[in-house]
Amino acid sequence: MTRETTNILVVEDDVGSRLTLCGILEDVGYKVTGVEKGAEAMEAIQNGEFDVIIVDIKLSDVGGMSVLELGKEVNPEVAVIIMTLYASIETAVTAVNEGAYTYFVKPFNMDEMKTAILNALRQQKLFRENKRLVDDLQLSNKLLFEANSQLRAATEAKSIFLANMSHELRTPLNAIIGFSDLLLGGIGGEINNKQKQCLEDILNSGKHLLTLINDILDLSKVEAGKMVIKPENLNLADVIRDAVATVKPLINKTRQELSVSIASDFPQVYGDKGRLRQILLNLLSNAIKFTPDGGKIRIETSKNGYLCQISVIDNGIGIKKENQAYIFETFTQLDTPGEKKQGTGLGLALTRQLVELLGGKIWLESEYGKGCQFIFTLPLAEKEIVSN
Repeated sequence: MTRETTNILVVEDDVGSRLTLCGILEDVGYKVTGVEKGAEAMEAIQNGEFDVIIVDIKLSDVGGMSVLELGKEVNPEVAVIIMTLYASIETAVTAVNEGAYTYFVKPFNMDEMKTAILNALRQQKLFRENKRLVDDLQLSNKLLFEANSQLRAATEAKSIFLANMSHELRTPLNAIIGFSDLLLGGIGGEINNKQKQCLEDILNSGKHLLTLINDILDLSKVEAGKMVIKPENLNLADVIRDAVATVKPLINKTRQELSVSIASDFPQVYGDKGRLRQILLNLLSNAIKFTPDGGKIRIETSKNGYLCQISVIDNGIGIKKENQAYIFETFTQLDTPGEKKQGTGLGLALTRQLVELLGGKIWLESEYGKGCQFIFTLPLAEKEIVSN
């Protein structure tokens, strides 16, 4: 706001004082309207828009406090400056409480009046800027709320779609896996080596595809907040033993060595048995995939305060430092020298989500060319915490 666009109303029943004040303010560059009576001021306020009102508190007809009240009603931002002959604290307090910007006792210093007007205009500018920022923030919040609502609806639709598609895909896939297994078992008669190889390829591909479908479905459930977790006190050694037995055929095929380090009296942990097994299988499968034939993989466990710490360690190719920051992100697949990319890049993303659902954290320590160590934590069983 410039001085040329600033409108000031001066309400003063003393003609000499009014003309002097209006003249000085016009010389400065303000647009000034001067009136004698309070009634004239009231009419001017209703018919025009003023940035500053300078009014004598004692007028011959309508009091200055009435002018103040109407001015604030028409334009809450208007700066009202009260002039008075009565240098009383009561007058000042009343005026300020009613919304006056400040007050001057006659006779006043004109430079101080001009300074007060400048400060009032700056305050108005700040008020308008703050109001604009608040309005922008409220609009942004509204748009964000609408976007989040649309995102929730889209996520819900995606989850329903994936659930339906997974069901439709898994039904025939389970039949393919089942019949392949039966044929390999000789239920349809003797098969030659070539037929056996073909059936094994069908069976392995079917199982791989089923794993991918299950990962996609589980991840969508986690994102939608619909993953069901059934925590209980668990014997960690039993869950690890079960996971190791599951990957044993893969270990034997690659001639890798898998060892487990867990104390016989290791305390129970608190978690979902099926999801903990799934976490271990994901990490072990990952280690097997990126460890050369004949390599070493080991599982280590330790206790850290109220948490159990589980590490899956391999001496495979490792992960470059620049790739470690996003290794747990969805659809991340790292380039492996001489290897074709496999899977969907969901395994580690899902693993992180599951670990966090169980109340733990997961992280990676790796040096490229020397292997990886995936470490995750789980809470100990409540009785173990109490006993400690």
